[in-house]
Amino acid sequence: MIRPLREHDYGAVTEIVNGCWRSLYAGFVNPALLDEAGCRQRAAQLEREFRLERLAEYVWEDAGRVLGLLSAGETADRDRPEAFEIWRVYLAPEARGRGTGGLLLNYAEQLARVRGYREALVWAFRENRSALRFYEKHGYRTDRTAYLKEPYRAWGVRLIKAL
Repeated sequence: MIRPLREHDYGAVTEIVNGCWRSLYAGFVNPALLDEAGCRQRAAQLEREFRLERLAEYVWEDAGRVLGLLSAGETADRDRPEAFEIWRVYLAPEARGRGTGGLLLNYAEQLARVRGYREALVWAFRENRSALRFYEKHGYRTDRTAYLKEPYRAWGVRLIKAL
């Protein structure tokens, strides 16, 4: 079930996000982002962002457990101001490979359409091949590649889909 993020979900979703960073991004992003201090900083940053309510934040809940996070809203990309950005799709390991990511992505696209957007975009790390395959399978196409400086120190790929 997809539902809005609530304050009592913050711990579960930051654990999911940090777990994904450590397991999926090791070897190609700045290692300082993956250590304990980096994970604590990310958790604090996520909580600040959640409280600001700048983005639409949703969770995937199954049998009373939060197993996924979706964050979406206005893009920060100045060259695509008309696009709706999918900022985060993160899943706990037990929610992967079950169609949950596709459900969250479709939910974000529906939200974009309701808000009047005709284009969605998402960034993924170039070396995160499974994410790139996932977005391509759902109709996203590579728009550009860019080196993401500090704090990431990794290559990113922007993918776009007409809605």
